[in-house]
Amino acid sequence: MFHPTRPRPAQLAKLAALCAVGVPTAIFSYFWVHGRKAWSPKDKLTEPLPGDDLLFKDDPFLRLQEEIEIDAPREVVWEVLSQLGTRKGGWYALAWLERLFTFHIYNTFDYVEDWQDVEVGDFLFYHQAGVGSQIMDVKPGEYFTSLSDTRRPPTAQGGMALLPPFGLKQFAWTWNFVLQELPNGRTRFVNRCDTTMRPFNKLIPKALVVIILGSPSVFMVRKMLEKVKQLAEGRQPASLVDSVVRRMGVWSDDARPRPLGARHA
Repeated sequence: MFHPTRPRPAQLAKLAALCAVGVPTAIFSYFWVHGRKAWSPKDKLTEPLPGDDLLFKDDPFLRLQEEIEIDAPREVVWEVLSQLGTRKGGWYALAWLERLFTFHIYNTFDYVEDWQDVEVGDFLFYHQAGVGSQIMDVKPGEYFTSLSDTRRPPTAQGGMALLPPFGLKQFAWTWNFVLQELPNGRTRFVNRCDTTMRPFNKLIPKALVVIILGSPSVFMVRKMLEKVKQLAEGRQPASLVDSVVRRMGVWSDDARPRPLGARHA
């Protein structure tokens, strides 16, 4: 008669250790592989863009740049970008995943007039506890730039400059959103993020920044780019739940919801 052999405690410990290392490694590797498909070509990484001067001149930095081409004019894409933010229309990525990690983010794909203004000094909240970056420069229809820097904390109410608990003394990053016109009414949307820290050359702190902060960022930014493209091109399907509930309402012409992007324009 066959009697299955029970795994020994040492074998279970090895399996647990393998899972503890292997599962996060697989997840973070997938994030980079997925996000990499939106990375800018190497020759585009050094092109001058708005916001390049936000860090100090002697700051060494890491650069993450992703981009996408959109079949819609720049002014249509801009109305989608204007509504980015946790306290506005969300980040157009995977809101359910963001909420799983405690981010109070809900995506809204309607055009909201009150969310269209982007002004210097506004704060882009990523997390409701105060993590985010402050808008430093705006050219409506073309770009806005933002900065989080522990050397120059934000002035916006409730906004903070993040200092990750990785043994760092200083931490700063820019997050810049740039639209460039392409032929035939198309738009290039470039998303550039430069990050510096002190100390900069210590392997473990830098690796923790790249792995723990960089991996989710590269993944979620690609998702955001794809959703901005979908919205601007008028391909965002209507929410089934919203459609059902809204049929029970009586709307004035001014109050009726309007979709973002090409369908609204």
